[in-house]
Amino acid sequence: MDTTTETTPQAEMRMGPIGHFLVKTVIIAGAILVSAWIMLDLLDDFADRRMQQFERTLRSATSLGGRQFWTKLENQLAELADPRADLPPEKKQKILGEIKVISDRWRPFLMEAAAAFEGETKQPAKPAQ
Repeated sequence: MDTTTETTPQAEMRMGPIGHFLVKTVIIAGAILVSAWIMLDLLDDFADRRMQQFERTLRSATSLGGRQFWTKLENQLAELADPRADLPPEKKQKILGEIKVISDRWRPFLMEAAAAFEGETKQPAKPAQ
């Protein structure tokens, strides 16, 4: 028997280090692809559910009209007009005082900004001689 022309099963099974590397690489790449496919499928389902929920929310928010709209408006007006919902006079005075302080602080800046928008420029005051 000539040993050079015959191949034994043991010789066929032996692949060498590059063959083992390729097999491992294919297995890992396959596992990564399957995992990515599953994750993308889950993300797609999640995105679909969120979009459906968003569309339902928009439909319910924009479907307010007719009798619902006027009933809601009437109830809100009644709540705002209720004297029990009014602020105490001390708190009103405090808020008005704070608004006055803020307006006094920002008025010069806003006046200059308005003048700049209108195209007016103030000439710098000349020193007295």
